Amino acid sequence: MEQQLTEQQAVETEIKTVETLLDHGVQVPIPAPWLLRKLGKKVVTLTVRRPDSETLWKISGLYLRMKQCATTLEPETLDEAHLMINECMVPASRIVAYGILSYCTPLGIRNRLLARFLRRHLDTRQMMELWTMVSSLSGAHDFSNYIRSMSGMRITKPKIPI
Repeated sequence: MEQQLTEQQAVETEIKTVETLLDHGVQVPIPAPWLLRKLGKKVVTLTVRRPDSETLWKISGLYLRMKQCATTLEPETLDEAHLMINECMVPASRIVAYGILSYCTPLGIRNRLLARFLRRHLDTRQMMELWTMVSSLSGAHDFSNYIRSMSGMRITKPKIPI
């Protein structure tokens, strides 16, 4: 006898599946650097995992700076489109690089090099796919739930004796 999953059980199963994928990461193929291409390896596979809190903080700062540059979502003229690309491409590629390699040094040199490599070797469609993956794995909703939980406990509210 086949047993049907209730809607709640189906949602819980889906959540567990997504959590398992997030814990193991998602593998993304990108073109190999020129030295590896000379040796015959054309593609390098990088794993995008859920970023840690420090990396999420760095990504958020870059995103907020980029959002200030991009005042309009749909540029009306070609000049506006080029201006938006000029202002937003570097922070966007750095966000993707931080999503692939976690933030570990104050200057983020490793991430800057990866961002430059991605800008040179990926087209805008591939960059958009990586951007979508990083933003969906970022877990910003978990952070907002964490803050709501803290405010619900009222641990920062001063206790006034009566």
